Amino acid sequence: MARAEQPPEQPPEQPDEPAKSGAASDAGIDRVIGSITPQAKEGAKVAGREVKRALPLFRVAIAVRTAIAAMLAWLIGNQMGGELTNYAYAAPLGAFVAVGTTVFAIGRTALQQGIGMTVGAVLGLATIRLEWNGILEIGLIGVVSVLLHGVPRFSQGAPVVPVVAVLVILFGGANPDGYAIGYVGQFALGMGVGVLANALVLPALYDRETRRHIREAVADLAGRVDVLADTMRGDWPPEREDWAGWGQELRQGVDRLDRQVTEAREARRFNLRMLWHRHDLDVDERAMTALRAVVHRMEDVLDAVASTAWEHPMGISIEHDERHLAADAIGALAGHLHAWHDRGDVPAASAASEEQIDALYRRVIDTAEPQSGLASVVFALRAIRERIDWAAGQDPEA
Repeated sequence: MARAEQPPEQPPEQPDEPAKSGAASDAGIDRVIGSITPQAKEGAKVAGREVKRALPLFRVAIAVRTAIAAMLAWLIGNQMGGELTNYAYAAPLGAFVAVGTTVFAIGRTALQQGIGMTVGAVLGLATIRLEWNGILEIGLIGVVSVLLHGVPRFSQGAPVVPVVAVLVILFGGANPDGYAIGYVGQFALGMGVGVLANALVLPALYDRETRRHIREAVADLAGRVDVLADTMRGDWPPEREDWAGWGQELRQGVDRLDRQVTEAREARRFNLRMLWHRHDLDVDERAMTALRAVVHRMEDVLDAVASTAWEHPMGISIEHDERHLAADAIGALAGHLHAWHDRGDVPAASAASEEQIDALYRRVIDTAEPQSGLASVVFALRAIRERIDWAAGQDPEA
């Protein structure tokens, strides 16, 4: 029986080459984009932080207020009429000078410079009246200017005295009186406009920022104390040495915070925003008092612990069990600091810290020849603990 004729086998269908190539290309692009995206995001974050560091919002705000003040001063200066209009260019210059961080500081600077300009104008006019040789006139201006630098209340007004005096001599021409009145008057007008602009257009306040920085400093200190405790539990002497120099860093940080608190206090003076922006700066000042005392005692602890490792700055020997007891006491103190920062259970953390410090103290006094360095550590830890308790008790938000 004849077999039915089978149709010839067809070769398997080949995929479309261009489509295959395109899919592979798309997958490759996706992989490249997927690998680049995290790097791009991180780069964008770094760039954003750099921009914020170079152009913080408070500086942008100052720039905007200065621009507004300068434009207003220019417009007003050109409307003064008479000869004063000829010196309208000095009005925006005065607005540029009235720039600062706080309303009070700007107003004080403007007042001092206004007095300095007036004195400089009078000095220039007096020098012209004397009709001395030019060299002697410049010498007289130099003597008076340097002497005024020694007057404390003159402060920032002293540097402008010789500038205005020389300008009156050089550009006063046939009408030095008119030039002095016009230039100084327009400049003072600009400074006045600048002071008002800075006082009315969202004047700066640093209350919240200052409080946040204080809390960050407490958190940073707690983290460092944690590291110190962990280091003391490891090999001795330790490989890590940077903690021995933390004292100076902590002290410098406290100094910076002190200046911030002072500036925050000054920023509230004559500031209209304080009428609706309630903030108890006394809380921050009390926190700074405690933090300054804690850092001072922490330096003693760091010096003593460093001495047990490298016999510098003072030679202190420490046994293995003493070191671990000291590490436990320091670790408990770190927990106390964390509780202060987090507004947690400070009494419980304080009790735990007291227990560990007392354990170290009993070990020190039980030794036949107790080390004075370890005794100083016990004293410093107790002083720190008491300061933390005091600060936490003074915080109404705790």
